[in-house]
Amino acid sequence: MKKFVVVMITILVLFVFLMLNYLLWDKENLQKQSEYDRIEQDWLRGQNRTLQATVNEQEQTITALEKEKTQLQNRMDNLQEELKKANSQVENYRKEISDKGQAINNYKMLTEGLLCQLTLDWFESISSRDYDAVWELLTPDHTIFGRQYNQEDFFRDLEAVHSVSLVPITDEEDDGAGRETDAKPWEAAGYQFEILRGFGNEYEVMAELMAEVTLDEDAAGEVTGWAQGSNRIRITFLFNPNDQKWAIKAVAKLSS
Repeated sequence: MKKFVVVMITILVLFVFLMLNYLLWDKENLQKQSEYDRIEQDWLRGQNRTLQATVNEQEQTITALEKEKTQLQNRMDNLQEELKKANSQVENYRKEISDKGQAINNYKMLTEGLLCQLTLDWFESISSRDYDAVWELLTPDHTIFGRQYNQEDFFRDLEAVHSVSLVPITDEEDDGAGRETDAKPWEAAGYQFEILRGFGNEYEVMAELMAEVTLDEDAAGEVTGWAQGSNRIRITFLFNPNDQKWAIKAVAKLSS
């Protein structure tokens, strides 16, 4: 019996000892787990703060982008409005330019009689060999049949020309506009002389005409540009706003 009691006591002591060890081990594990949980909570709190800072930053970025979007939209609306105004202004300018161009063309038509008379005077000066008068009716930068002359060369070439005259309109070509009774003061009545529309700048007028040329036989081989008989010619006239005078800027030969 004594042995049994001793065994039971021993077992009880061992059990108590094992329980105490277990409790100590469990407490240590609980402390470690608690420390781990605390560390994990601290890490999670740190992550949460980081995420919250990122969210705040993204929200601020979104707010800034929305503000920029609103500003850009307003700017785009303003630009579209300015574009509409600019297009309207351009259209007004185009209409104004077109109206001015039409006015200039109409004005050029009114110079037909004046420039026809200037051409008649120029041809008459050539025919009468009044070369100073011929030279006076040219601009300083003139070109005659593609060549810019000095006075000496020009006068020498003109010596080969006996006479030049404007070709009159024949009965077959006359539609009634060139008749004395129907003639208007600005028209080149009776002559094959026509102002061209839409050519040259506002100070230039171009005209096509027919000239009858007679050359001196002795000098016929030296003439430049002029040909015996009918010559289809284009003359460019230039208006000098300072002198308020017209002059001949260019004379070109056209194919018949």
